[in-house]
Amino acid sequence: MRRETVTLPSGPVELLVPLDPEALLDERALGDAEFIPYWAELWPSALALAAEVATRTVELSGTRVLELGCGVGLVAISLARAGAHVHATDWSADAVALTLDNAVRNDVALEGAVADWFRADSMPAGPFDLVVAADVLYERRNVAPLAALLPELAPRAWVADPGRAFTPEFLDAVAGRASRHDVGLGGTVSFYDLRF
Repeated sequence: MRRETVTLPSGPVELLVPLDPEALLDERALGDAEFIPYWAELWPSALALAAEVATRTVELSGTRVLELGCGVGLVAISLARAGAHVHATDWSADAVALTLDNAVRNDVALEGAVADWFRADSMPAGPFDLVVAADVLYERRNVAPLAALLPELAPRAWVADPGRAFTPEFLDAVAGRASRHDVGLGGTVSFYDLRF
């Protein structure tokens, strides 16, 4: 593991991040389920969403927020600092454990659980006020489950995305069920505020 400091409007966040994400690939990674360790990277979308969250403390204070794909925990920590009650999820138990460790490292409280977007029954019990996700549209197989799942979890979702190839397909899939407000977060990252 390596230490990384991310400076947000709410102050610095100290994170442990896997030293070499490719070293986490194992026999499961390229099998039928494709457990590729995307969670082990600190992606630009997570950096941008965490910074945006840090500016929305009035809006987030006291809300129940579910994060899909918590990775190393940066967005979850920013949400907790903003006063949200956070439930961070990922398909990887290692990601959830690291997120919880990084939360302790930054003196914030949050909950975490392993969850599978392809199985709605694996999601934590709601209700939630908001669902957030950063850079989760990297594979076509994620589009339909996410489009179906988001309105079931909360009346609102924030999705940060760097312009992945499958993002237009996702936006089309939620178009009939959600009003959408787009915000540029700087660089190539877009922020989609979806209301169901």
